[in-house]
Parts: sequence; structure tokens; C-alpha cells
Amino acid sequence: MTKPAAASNGRELEVARAMFRDQVVFGPETPPVALQAARSAAFDPEHNALDAKILRFVVSNYGRNWQHDRPPHLWERGGGDAKLDELFAEEDGLFTEFQRLENEMWTAWDQLALTRQPNASTAAVPELTKRLDAAKKVWQKSKLELEACKGRRSDRAQLLQENYRRAQAGK
Repeated sequence: MTKPAAASNGRELEVARAMFRDQVVFGPETPPVALQAARSAAFDPEHNALDAKILRFVVSNYGRNWQHDRPPHLWERGGGDAKLDELFAEEDGLFTEFQRLENEMWTAWDQLALTRQPNASTAAVPELTKRLDAAKKVWQKSKLELEACKGRRSDRAQLLQENYRRAQAGK
């Protein structure tokens, strides 16, 4: 078996070996760690019993083609549909803007909260309250824009998936 190029620095292999050695209770983070461990250059299931255990786990979770990620479906990010890719790009931009505005809102909130401390000057409270109100409104508007974009992206992905299913059913 030829090894794929190492996708990590070997840290995942150490972590996976420790998890399988100690028989730690597995959670949702385990399969990706085990997969990266199995793809690392030092992984050797033929000479290491823990690696053989990891390999059985990886094959049962990812199938026989665990060495390579499957290509994305048409309705997934990078699947080849130009309109869906545009919607993903728009969503990413709106999400970045949403996070920035959310941080601004919390900063305004914190500044107003500082005026409510003992021995704090209350002269700035009306201005800070207006600033917080404005920040909330802008943040809420960006949230609505982001949710609308997610809806358009989801609708497009569902359309592509439904078209794929109908084409498969017709075969």
C-alpha cells in the first residue's frame, strides 16, 4: 500500500495512539483525529498493534477509501456549481461582517456597563446608550442579511440535490 502525503505533523498520530491505548470514551472529535493519524507518514498498522486498531476504526468510519477525501457533491462547497459557489462566497463575507458588528455591539455594551460601576461618571451614559442602540440595530440588520443569504444558499443546494436524486431515479 502506498502512503498518501502526510497531512499533519504527527501530533494526531500521538493523540490517537494515546486514545486507543487508554481506551478513552470516544466522542465526535475522534473519527477526524483517527483519520489524520492514519494518513500520517509514521502510521504503520503492520508493525504496531495500536495502529492496527486505529486502522480498523478508520475503515469502519470512512470505508475502504479512507486514504483520500471524496470529491464534493454538486450541492456542497466546491462542488462545481457556480451559482452555489457565489452564494457560499457571499455567505462567508456576510458572516465576517456579522462577527465584526457583533464585536462592536459587545464593545459598546461593555463601555456602557463600565458606567454602572460604583464611583463611575454617569455623564456619558446617554451617549453610550445611543451608541449601544445603534450598534444593536446594525448588528440585527446584518444578522437578517446573513440568514437570508443562508436561506438562498440552502435553497440552491436543495434544488441541486433534488435534481441529482431525480436523475438517479430515472436511471
